[in-house]
Amino acid sequence: MLLANRLKNIFPFYYGWVVVGASGTAVFARMAPNITTLTIFIYPMSQQLGWSRTLISGSVSAGALAALVLSPAIGWAIDRYGVRTVMVVSMVILGLAMTSLAWATVPFTFYLAYASARVIFHSPAPIGASTVASRWFIKKRGRAIGIIFLCGAIGGLVFTMMSAIMIDQFGIKAAWLSLGIVVLTVAVAPSLFLIVERPEDIGLLPDNDQDTPASSAERAASSDDSWTLGETLRCRTFWILFFMGMAMFCVNTGTNVHIGAYYRDQGMTLTSAAVAISFSWVVSAFGSIAWGWVLEKVQARYAYSIVFVILGVSTLYLLTVHNTIGAFGAAAMIGSVSGGSNVIISIMYANYFGRNSLGRIRGISETGVLLGQSTGPLLAGILFDLKGSYTFVFLLFGGIALTCALIVLTAKQPVRPPRIPAGQSSLA
Repeated sequence: MLLANRLKNIFPFYYGWVVVGASGTAVFARMAPNITTLTIFIYPMSQQLGWSRTLISGSVSAGALAALVLSPAIGWAIDRYGVRTVMVVSMVILGLAMTSLAWATVPFTFYLAYASARVIFHSPAPIGASTVASRWFIKKRGRAIGIIFLCGAIGGLVFTMMSAIMIDQFGIKAAWLSLGIVVLTVAVAPSLFLIVERPEDIGLLPDNDQDTPASSAERAASSDDSWTLGETLRCRTFWILFFMGMAMFCVNTGTNVHIGAYYRDQGMTLTSAAVAISFSWVVSAFGSIAWGWVLEKVQARYAYSIVFVILGVSTLYLLTVHNTIGAFGAAAMIGSVSGGSNVIISIMYANYFGRNSLGRIRGISETGVLLGQSTGPLLAGILFDLKGSYTFVFLLFGGIALTCALIVLTAKQPVRPPRIPAGQSSLA
């Protein structure tokens, strides 16, 4: 806090952007155990250790189930102890978990380490980063959250390519070690020294608004319109978003965990598959900024519907991919979905339910995402083992996504129910 008080007067720009950058390093680091990283490991691990694809991809489901249990508590901790504390602890755990995977040569230790890393991937990093950005920005919330997930897209690209290069040159053990070292180097210090919970904590205002009567009234109204957790859980729109998040990440995660192995089945080399997958992160990086800008101009539910359409089309398109050129076409669509879904979901919850209880609300909402992420990869692996191909998987997932493109349009911005002033009877 003391450092932030000094830096706010040194930098020629609003300190909120420093908070966004510091949060972005954690979102960058969270991508170390991302599914596009794991998909690079699936083929060599199955060859070296003799593990099935279902067993390896099941670690994603294990991590999602662990996060499913812990996510509400993490959301509570963010509101109770602050994003900074939660983020620092999370980045240390993530770095140690990734490093320990170098010695995980039996399923139990692999699941324990990778699931621990996936808990950080799912909850503390994205919820914490988007929550603190939403507290610092209201008018510019779209671009702020877009920048944070731009950092995540860059992380996805870096860790995917790093994994492929390290496996090719030095082996699986060295690849896991390098990922853990990068996490600890990049993400711990910025979270510790630069993150501040709210602009008011260091005498600033959201969006750097000047302290005028008009802006004071606007801030008071904004605070008044923040929903409590109880009000949110009784809201129909919240549950539409809950189940749409579940469907989005069931399809997206289920497809992406297996896409590297699918490309290898089509005859692509490890390097060409990694390059194609990494291209999706390039698109996602630009897409995060673009979607953030779009969401300052149009209703989020329309953008969310478009993302579902792209997801459905890209999943069905995979059935036609048999070479690297086709994989790049799929990567462009997958990258657009990755950039859009993260930004849109974060902004919708902040815009719909306000700043005050956002950590708790996101902690509960993330359980829907986690149910989808735990179901998708495992379902895809089981269906592959039963059918001997991914054809039925892609048909099923594509149909789910296109159906949800229609359902999500019903998620209109809710109106908070009137509150009864303290001491006044509801019968008055």
